[in-house]
Parts: sequence; C-alpha cells; structure tokens
Amino acid sequence: MDFDSIDLTKLSEADLIGLNRRIVERLQLLRSADSLVQLARFSVGMIVEFETDDGRTISGTVARLNQRTATVVTAAGRWRVSPSLWRAAAGPQGTGMRSARDVARNFVLVERPRDGGEE
Repeated sequence: MDFDSIDLTKLSEADLIGLNRRIVERLQLLRSADSLVQLARFSVGMIVEFETDDGRTISGTVARLNQRTATVVTAAGRWRVSPSLWRAAAGPQGTGMRSARDVARNFVLVERPRDGGEE
C-alpha cells in the first residue's frame, strides 16, 4: 500500500484521532495474537531459558501461563517473563520437558489432618 498518497492535511483533528485509535487497536490485536502464538509453543513444566537485562542467562521451569506472560520459577525466585524473551532449554531428549520424576522433586506433599483439626 502506498501511504505517501494519503493526504493527511485533508483530515480533521477528529478524523486523525479516530484513525490513530484504529491504528493503535490494530497494533494491539497483532501483538496479542503474536503473544498467544508464542505462548502456545510452551506448557507448564517446561524448562526454559531467558536473558536478563544485564546479560545473564536464567533457567527455570514454567509454573503458570498468563495472558501475556509466563511465571518462571528459578533458583533465584519467580519471574514473570514475556514468551518472546525465552526459549526452551535442553532437557531430557532435548525437548525442554522435564520427566515427571524431575518435576515431582520440586514439590513437597503436605498432608492435612482429615478432621480439619490439629493432630
């Protein structure tokens, strides 16, 4: 499309504001769709890596997939990371997935008393 042929000088302020609003909405839709596509490549339990602002590579396990980010649990704590910033880490068979045994090692079973009171 040839955008140079559009004469913006003929548009009123209201027209320009309306056009801007439509452009921003379209850009947000495109970014949201891209984010969903990137999130779909991953699942809870996968091992991922991402780079921090200072250049460190952090490795962790996807604990939760949110609408625009994922919660990644690392040895240093929890991180909310955009899927565009991380990649699958090499795990068993190079898939980025942990075995059920490896995932289970990160959880502790806490039993509750059956009657609701203290034992």
